[in-house]
Amino acid sequence: MNLKITKNKQEANIITHDGKFHPDDVFSTVFLSKYIENPCLFRTGVGKVEDTNAIVYDVGFGKFDHHGQDAKKRPNTNLKYCSFGLLWTEFGRDYLQKNNYEYVNELYTAIEETLVKQIDGIDNGIFPEIKAEYNLLDLDKIIDMFNPTWDETVDTDINFYKACETAEIIFDNVVRTEYSKIKATMKVLSKIDTVKDNILILDEYLPYQHAVFTSTNPKAKEIKVIILPSNRGGYCIKPITISEDSKELLVNFPKEYCGLHDEELIKVSGIKTARFVHASGFLGCTESLEDAIELAKKTL
Repeated sequence: MNLKITKNKQEANIITHDGKFHPDDVFSTVFLSKYIENPCLFRTGVGKVEDTNAIVYDVGFGKFDHHGQDAKKRPNTNLKYCSFGLLWTEFGRDYLQKNNYEYVNELYTAIEETLVKQIDGIDNGIFPEIKAEYNLLDLDKIIDMFNPTWDETVDTDINFYKACETAEIIFDNVVRTEYSKIKATMKVLSKIDTVKDNILILDEYLPYQHAVFTSTNPKAKEIKVIILPSNRGGYCIKPITISEDSKELLVNFPKEYCGLHDEELIKVSGIKTARFVHASGFLGCTESLEDAIELAKKTL
């Protein structure tokens, strides 16, 4: 990780609070360590931070702190910015541009929605209600586990650095994943004009849900089945769901096909290269594109 932690305040170009750390100061540090040159961090006591040209965050009641009475809220919401949210708003687009990403505005927003707003909520005491028969090990708890326990006597800077190493992996993977999704969305959108007989055929295996359900192209409304190459060979036939977040299918394979494989499916369907139709009906596979189209038409 590209970060030095110093005990000399005058040496630092980024400053945050010392003691117990949270996702906000950890992810803020990770982001700044990737944004500025030669990042050198000083962790200070709580209070005003004066006589410094460093970027000060999550402490000091300055531009990138959110603990004062004038803490900013996100537009049209009751969600307050955390320090990471303030830093991302200020520098996020520039960071993406400097790293030569395409679709900067779309990627900026995707990272904000996936990661930044979650930390806004966590650090301002807003937690989602989880109804499950198990304890959720969420981002807040994962970072907290790097803090020294009550019976440990250690330099918290060491633990903070370890937390940042883990947070950097998470940050990098969020950026990588969201960027990949956006590139896939752009490719799918470019294919929507080719929809024929309620079927969209893609040239490569791509995540398509977001593109299909957010497209303003009228032909997107015609799509009921997607055909795309399988990463195991052959072709996948996938009925779309009724909405982007739903599991309910818009159309279904014939019931007598569901759960059948190979010769049994070929016999029932009459499709020569049919491989299988999943028992729940969300996926079918064939060897050839021609047969994939035939299976899709039977689904319709």
